[in-house]
Amino acid sequence: MLLGLGYVKFLLTKPLAAVLVAAVLLVIPTSTALVGATVTSSSTGFDISFPQCSEALPLAPTFGVVGVNGGSTFTTNRCLARELVWAKSAVGHTPSFYANTENPGPTSAANWPTGQQTPRICSGANTTGCSYDYGWNSARVAFANAVSSESTDGSTSPSSQAAATPWWLDVETGNLWETIEYGRTAASDANDQAMLEGMLASFNNIGVTSVGIYSTPSQWKVITGGTGSTFPSVPAWIPGFATLASAQAGCASQSFLGGRVAMIQYPSLGYDGDYVCGLLNTPVATSVAVADSATFNDQLISTNSNGVVSYVQTSGSPNLTVGASGIVTTSGVLTPGSYITTGTTSDPSGDTGSFALTLAVGTLVPGTPASASVKVSGSATFNDQLNVTGSDGAVTYVQTSGSPQLTVSASGFITTSGALSAGTYIATGTTSDLTGDTGTFSFTLKVGTLVQRDPITASVLTVASSSFSDQLSVGANLGAVTYTQVSGSAHLSVSSSGLVTTSGALSAGTYIATGTTSDLTGDTGTFRFTLVSTTPLVPPRATSINGHAVAGKSVSLSIHGTGFYGHPSVTSHAGTTAVATRDTGKVLIVVVTASPRSRNGVFTFTITLANGESCTIRYNQR
Repeated sequence: MLLGLGYVKFLLTKPLAAVLVAAVLLVIPTSTALVGATVTSSSTGFDISFPQCSEALPLAPTFGVVGVNGGSTFTTNRCLARELVWAKSAVGHTPSFYANTENPGPTSAANWPTGQQTPRICSGANTTGCSYDYGWNSARVAFANAVSSESTDGSTSPSSQAAATPWWLDVETGNLWETIEYGRTAASDANDQAMLEGMLASFNNIGVTSVGIYSTPSQWKVITGGTGSTFPSVPAWIPGFATLASAQAGCASQSFLGGRVAMIQYPSLGYDGDYVCGLLNTPVATSVAVADSATFNDQLISTNSNGVVSYVQTSGSPNLTVGASGIVTTSGVLTPGSYITTGTTSDPSGDTGSFALTLAVGTLVPGTPASASVKVSGSATFNDQLNVTGSDGAVTYVQTSGSPQLTVSASGFITTSGALSAGTYIATGTTSDLTGDTGTFSFTLKVGTLVQRDPITASVLTVASSSFSDQLSVGANLGAVTYTQVSGSAHLSVSSSGLVTTSGALSAGTYIATGTTSDLTGDTGTFRFTLVSTTPLVPPRATSINGHAVAGKSVSLSIHGTGFYGHPSVTSHAGTTAVATRDTGKVLIVVVTASPRSRNGVFTFTITLANGESCTIRYNQR
């Protein structure tokens, strides 16, 4: 897979394994670097794809993830079947597949749908319907690649096996996206999201049981605008962690999808290493009234599992008992207090985790709302209703702080004492019910705080940066909002009405504008806007080549020129394969494998970028 943003900046769009192998060869013999290495942890494995076609693969993997494409949609990993055999030899987990994603739009995609009627109507224009169909069709090709490899490897049910295998969508800025190629607009955001939605829907329609997304928070934000609400239940696989220890810690990081972080990628033994995050278990805390504790029960839930999860309790009995299926029960009426049960979880595939449930008996736990925001002009009429969990009958609220600005009635009804000036107000107190259960509450009201809405970020090509503009927006305001810029004016200018413009053509880079907002009633806030300016791909041009092909061997050649970006594909005549393992813009490193019986002579490489631009160069075989 491609590197995450900010991990190795000068090789941002290169396969990690290729980069790391090149680095290893500088300090140890080549033969050692290609022998592979054994790993023993059941949570660590590797992902591989077409860049490893000419490499030895890691020995005795505990799990393997295999790319089905050749770096972009509608292509095939030419050694997929061989690499799938390697993944099936893993001792800890079943194999997984990953598929490349992109949304180049109709002008840059040879496989852009035209006249398609299902699942969405597509005339061939640049629309969300066509983007959705492009994603739908991309998934079909990726799945067909997997089925073909399963068949080649002798599977008795290739389609069923491919559907039962976990899948990942590789979402990275190294491929073509409308938000990058055309600049961020509401339309490009919607189209790129629609492509991914189409792929997810297509895999679901095929019957694939598990699909996640591989990306980094920054790349996801560039491509989709940062939305996580469209994909709330999809697990995330995140690259960019430097060590196994940091990968393990990364499981606790926030997912760019708003859901669960399921796997972390990090460099391992010259390859892309991966760490599987353990099973996530819920709930972690709950409450019950003393009178209801004898009949209390709850169901523990584990996600990211493959099959039925088994629970083994290690502490907390006899007050709390956890069955093998995760049902929690009590041993009878419990006195007021806090009770904790812990244990481990596992599924048939070897995924493991741990659980911990805290049961508060006789303690009233505050529910939502715990906070709110209101305009200054609306504060005089503000009201809200507090609530708790774990109660037995009506709850009585006794306020201890926050009045007279905020008043909490005995029933938990919150009101203000009139129009409040801008600021933060907090009301606290205690709760109780008729059976003696007690608790506390705290409610925070923010008055006069303007909240920034999208857009917060945008992308533009350098060639279009001089004409870039966008309109900022805020919520919780009354009437017109005034924007006052405090930084960024040298490149980005924000007018008093919130219109963002550039000061001319920008070079590639990141530009940030910040400032404050206010409305006529005294509501205030802040804004921050980030613009990423990128250089468009230029047609490649090859000028010279170092090295020559050798029949029956794999050799590395260096092609010099310009425009070698985005991991271009390289083709030659029948019997010879060429795989690009590194590109720096001016140099393209290609591993060439020639058939043992191929003749010597002068032949031609065709170098093709992901956007369809290509060039040729002649090379010798001798």
